[in-house]
Amino acid sequence: MQKTKKSFATIAIAILLMISMSASIMFIPSANAHTPAWKIPTYAYIWASPNPVGVDQTVSVYMWLTNIYYGAALGNDIRFQNYELTITSPTGTVSTQTFPTVYDTTSNQHTDFVPDQVGTYNLTFTFPGQVYTQTTPISASLFSAPGPNPYTNDTFLPSSASTTVTVQQMPIANALSGAPLPTSYWTRPIYGENTNWYSIASNWLGLDAPGYGGWAGAQSALGPIVSGGAMFPGDAVGSQTSHVMWTKPLQSGGVVGGTDVPTGDTYFDGSAYLIRYNNPIIMDGMLYYTEPIGFANSGFALAGAPSGYGPTVCINLQTGQQIWSSNNVPVLSFGYIQSVDTPNEHGVTPPILISISTDFTGATTWMCYDGDTGNWICNVTNVPSPAGDPSRVMGPDGNYLAYVLANSGSATKPDWTLAEWNSSLLFAWDVLPFPAGPQGIINGGSGSDYDWNISIPWLNSENPNSMTSPPNIIAGNYNDGLLCEYGTYPSNGENTLFSTISSTPYTYFFINLNASNGAIGQVLWSNTLNPPADNLTVVPPGTPDWKTGVFVECYKETMQWVGYSLDTGKKIWGPLASQQALDYYGSPSSGNLAGQLAYGRLYSSAYGGTLYCYSDSTGQLLWTYGNGGTGNSTNAGFNYPYGDYPTFINAIGNGIVYLITTAHTWTTPIYKGALARAVNATTGKEIWTISSITAEFTATSYAMADGYNTWFNGYDSSIYVVGRGPSETSVTASPSVATYGDNVVISGTVMDISAGTTQNEQAADFPHGVPVSSDASMAAWMGYVYQQQPEPNNFTGIPVTLSILDSNGNYRTIGTVVTDENGAFHLTWKPDITGNFTVYASFAGTNGYYGSNAEAFFNIMNAQPTTAPTATPLSGVATQNTLEYIGIAIIIVIVIIGVVLAILVTRKRP
Repeated sequence: MQKTKKSFATIAIAILLMISMSASIMFIPSANAHTPAWKIPTYAYIWASPNPVGVDQTVSVYMWLTNIYYGAALGNDIRFQNYELTITSPTGTVSTQTFPTVYDTTSNQHTDFVPDQVGTYNLTFTFPGQVYTQTTPISASLFSAPGPNPYTNDTFLPSSASTTVTVQQMPIANALSGAPLPTSYWTRPIYGENTNWYSIASNWLGLDAPGYGGWAGAQSALGPIVSGGAMFPGDAVGSQTSHVMWTKPLQSGGVVGGTDVPTGDTYFDGSAYLIRYNNPIIMDGMLYYTEPIGFANSGFALAGAPSGYGPTVCINLQTGQQIWSSNNVPVLSFGYIQSVDTPNEHGVTPPILISISTDFTGATTWMCYDGDTGNWICNVTNVPSPAGDPSRVMGPDGNYLAYVLANSGSATKPDWTLAEWNSSLLFAWDVLPFPAGPQGIINGGSGSDYDWNISIPWLNSENPNSMTSPPNIIAGNYNDGLLCEYGTYPSNGENTLFSTISSTPYTYFFINLNASNGAIGQVLWSNTLNPPADNLTVVPPGTPDWKTGVFVECYKETMQWVGYSLDTGKKIWGPLASQQALDYYGSPSSGNLAGQLAYGRLYSSAYGGTLYCYSDSTGQLLWTYGNGGTGNSTNAGFNYPYGDYPTFINAIGNGIVYLITTAHTWTTPIYKGALARAVNATTGKEIWTISSITAEFTATSYAMADGYNTWFNGYDSSIYVVGRGPSETSVTASPSVATYGDNVVISGTVMDISAGTTQNEQAADFPHGVPVSSDASMAAWMGYVYQQQPEPNNFTGIPVTLSILDSNGNYRTIGTVVTDENGAFHLTWKPDITGNFTVYASFAGTNGYYGSNAEAFFNIMNAQPTTAPTATPLSGVATQNTLEYIGIAIIIVIVIIGVVLAILVTRKRP
C-alpha cells in the first residue's frame, strides 16, 4: 500500500461513516456464512476540488464507497480493490488509473491530477465489484464475529459515479501562505497559519539524537569519538549577535573573595570532566537541562542514578522563566518530536524527553517524560541501539531509525541480516494514552518495531575474520545508505587513549538503503586501504557530508586530513598540510584533530586557536580565522601560557560557526580575556564575540534554536542565552502647544526590555532601564551590563528616524538621530505650517534588537495680530500731540473772546 498524506476523513464524513459502520454491524448475522451468498449493492461517489481551476493547477480527487469492507483495519490490507478513475480531457483524450488496493479503511481513495487544457474534464470513478474471500475472523477488528466471517463469498456489486471539472486559462488564487517573516519580536507558539516561519524556528534535540554529538577523536568507552564531530544537525538557527537575553547562576561562581583561599581564586567551573551544564535540549522554545549538585558530575551521571545530579528543569528560552522543575526526571539524553500522519491523527507529537539507561548486560531502556509537564509517560525496553550509536538515523518524520547488523548463525556458519528499527512503531498514535504494557512498559525489541529484516549473504564471505561481531557502522543517511568499516584501524598504540597496536589493512564499504539504486542491503562499493606510511595512526571518520558525498579521516601523529568519496570509497585528496602544533590536543584523546563537515566545507579548530576552513570536495584551504589582526585574532598574549586561546567548534547553523574558549583543565584564578565567538561560515569574518570561558572540552554544553544560543560561562558559573531581543521606543514633543515660528524639541529613548534587564543587579544598576546598543558596541556593552566590566568609552547607539504627519495630511521624514549612552535622542525642529502634528520615532532594529516605534502630538498656533504701540510722554517735554491740542485750545479761546467783544460792541450802539 502506498500511504497518502491527504485524508478525506473530515468530521462530518467520519460521523456518517461511523453511522454506516454501526448499521453494518447491526445487519451482520450472528450465524456463519449464508446460502445463497448475498449480492450487496454499493454506492459510489466522486469529488474533485478546486472546481473551477486554472490550467496547470493541481486538482484533488476523492473516490469512495459508502460500504465498509469487513475486517479493514489500519494494520492490514483488507480493502476494496481495483478502483478505477477515467479522465476525459476537453479534446477527448482518455487516461485511466487503477488503484489495486484502496488505502483508507473508510473505503476512500485520493489522487491528484493536473489539467493542461481549457474546457471541461469528465471524471468517472468505477468500482468493478468484488467477491469477499476472507474466511477467518479478524480478531483485532472492530467488526470481528465468532466463527467464519459472515460476508465470505458475498459479492459487492459494481457501481460508478461521475463529475466534471471546469478548467480556465486564468489560475485561481493560490492557498494562503501565512504572514510574512516577522520584523518585530515574536514568541512561541507560532500561529498555525504561519507555516513559512519554520525557516526561523528550530529545535536542538541533544547529544544522543541522530545528527548530534560531541567529542572528536577515537572510539572510547564513553561513546563514539571520531575525527569529524557532529555539531551540525542542519536546521538549527543560532544568534547573529552577542546581545544577552538573560543569565542565570547555576551554582556559586566567580571570585571567592577574602584570604581563606588563595587570593583571587574562583569557584569550581567544572573542568575537567565535571561539566556543570551538560547536554541542554531545546524543543518548542523550551530549554531543558539537569542541574548539578555540589562538586559532583551531573554531566555524565548514569540516567536513573539515585544521586549525583539535581532536578531537571524546563525554562522559557527567551525569558528564562521557569516552567517546571522535577526531581523525578533523570539526566536527559535527547528530545523527541515526531510528525504523526494516520487516518485519524495528523500533526507533531508534543515534546517528549528521553533519558537512556543501560544496564550491565548492555540492554538499553528509554524512559519517556512529557516535555510540557515533566510527567512520566512510559518506559521502552530493549531498544536495539545504545546512546550515541552512529547506526541511528533521523527518519523523514522526526522518527529515529536504527540499522542493526546481526549474525543469527555461528562463526563457522554465519547468517548475517540487516534490519531497520523504527521508533514510530513503538507507539500506536491512534490510542491514548500510549499502549504501554504492565507498569507502563513497551518492549522496543519486538519484531513489530522493525520496518524490515533482510538477509545479506554477501557479508558471510566478505567478513570472514569477524563473524561473531558485526562491522562498524560509521554513519547512516535515510533513504541513502550506511557508511561502514571492518578491520582494525592502523595504530602505533603510543599515547593514544583506548587504542591498540595495528598495522593491518582496513576496509570501508557502503550498504545501499535506496531502492532506486538497487536492492536494499546490497554493497554498492568496497575499498580496502593499506596502512599509511611511517606507522601513522588513523583516526576514524565522523559524520560525512551527505550533500557533497565526502567523508574524512585524519592521521594522528602528523595532524593531517584525508578525504574520501562516498560514491566510490576512493581517496580524493590529502593528506593535507599539518595544522598548528597545539592542534595535536584536539580532543580528549591526544592527536585527534577536531573537525566538522558542513556547507561543503571541513572546519577544524582546537588548542592552536586557529579555525581552518577547507573545501571538502578538493581539500583546498579556503580561509583561516584567529591568526590575523583585529577582528581575526585569538591571541592571548600573557593571559594564557600557550599564546593563543584554545578555540573549539561547538555548533554550526544558519551559515555561522559558533566557537568557545575551552580546554581540558582551567587553573585558577581563571585565565582572563577568553571569548565565545561567531564566525561567518562562508567568509571567516568575525560576526560577534562576548566574554566567556567554558569548561567542557567536549562540545556538550552548547545548544541553539529559534535564533538563540545558550552555553555555560565559567567566569560567573551562569547559563547565558544570547539572541535578538525586544526594544521599546518613547518620544515626546515640547512644548506640546507652540506658536508658529517657534521651535519644537522632539526627544525620547530606545531601551532594551529583554528579561535580563529586570534581573536584580541590572534593575539596580539601571533604574531607568538599559539603553539599546549598536551591534558594534554590543560586546563591551554586554560586559558592562551583565559582567561588571567598566562602562565603555566608545559606546555607539542606534539610529532613530523621526517623521511627522502635518495638518495638511503630508507624511515626511524630518531627520535621523542617534541615541547616546543613556538611550536618549533629541531633535530641534521648526514647524513650517500651523495646525496639529503627529511625530513618529522609529527604530528599524539591528541584529541585536527587534525594532520599535512610538508617536507623540503637538499643535502650532497662528501668530497674534500686531497692535500699534502707544508712546509714553516724556516728563517736561511737549509732544507733538500736546502742542496740537494747545494750539486748538488757543484758537477756541480767541474765537470765544472775539464773540464776546462783538456782543459788547453791539450793546453800546444807541
